[in-house]
Amino acid sequence: MVAILFLVFGAIWTLLAGGLLPSLVRDPVLYATLYLWKDWVFLVVAAFVVFLLARHYTRRLAVSEETYRKVVENAGSIILAMDRDGNITFFNRRAEEVFGFPRREILGKNAVGTIVPATESSGRDLDRLMQDLTVSPGRFLSNRNENVTATGKRVWVNWTNQAICDETGFPVGVVSVGTEAES
Repeated sequence: MVAILFLVFGAIWTLLAGGLLPSLVRDPVLYATLYLWKDWVFLVVAAFVVFLLARHYTRRLAVSEETYRKVVENAGSIILAMDRDGNITFFNRRAEEVFGFPRREILGKNAVGTIVPATESSGRDLDRLMQDLTVSPGRFLSNRNENVTATGKRVWVNWTNQAICDETGFPVGVVSVGTEAES
């Protein structure tokens, strides 16, 4: 959109400055001076227009981001993200409430050993499950497992998992949305 506006502005400027200038200015010295300065005026005006457009779209993006943040923070579900090593990179308000870990304490820590016990009460190896989840999130689109709170209480959570991919499509992490389940 910005490129189209810039193209239209440039075309109008070129037509007006190049076509009208010779017919409006008869003095050759004044014409030469104005002809020399018309490109500089175009650059200044174009820079100002680009600045206004960038500011407009930046504000729209900020409003959109704030709306997204409010939705995610106030969701009734646990929402967290992990990198490929299982380190927690995002932890919403509901996750803080359920697990009892303040965000500042949990971010950057591995899920296993904080909110995920290495082994479930049933004996299932959750350390291995978490390694598999972060490497191949597509295999675990939904999952139910035991988790642990900051006080050591065991809670069951139904998880929906989605890969976070880089620009090439390579999974670099996982975002998980959870709801507390009955034991």
